[in-house]
Amino acid sequence: MTAPTIDDLDQLGALLRREVPPEFEDFNGHVNVRHHYALHMDGAEVAFEDHLGIGREWIRRTGQSSFSVAQHMLFHHEILVGHEVSMHMRLLGASDKALHVLSVLANRTTGEVASTLEYVEVYVDLTTRRTMSMPAEIVAQIEPMMTRHAALMWVLPLSGRLGTSRRPDEAMA
Repeated sequence: MTAPTIDDLDQLGALLRREVPPEFEDFNGHVNVRHHYALHMDGAEVAFEDHLGIGREWIRRTGQSSFSVAQHMLFHHEILVGHEVSMHMRLLGASDKALHVLSVLANRTTGEVASTLEYVEVYVDLTTRRTMSMPAEIVAQIEPMMTRHAALMWVLPLSGRLGTSRRPDEAMA
């Protein structure tokens, strides 16, 4: 398995780019795990708001959102203070109620994947706090993204335990 290059990741688009500030450094002289996680979450907020349509306005208007139900983080390479990083999101699978996502934190300074966060997100009605099928408006955002992401030729290690009930090559119901 060949890890993606920065050019490969840029095919997904960068959700955010930042230079690592000094306060992210831990006692070991590299970026602490909590900051890896925060960068993944910052990227997820941008992805859900700007690319999937599940943002603050959608939540306010519909009373619907998404919840993370499982996450698996892997650390691949260190990040140091002053390095430039970027966040990227790849959809791995979708069902009518859930998304299987891979968030990739890239170290643009070294050209390496720093960490990945694989997660499953379920769509919910915030009144009942129960899962529900995603509305057509959201599905319309997901389907073309799934097609583009499934065609990418690179892979990264996954947990082997997370996913949706549908494979990426199956259409959403």
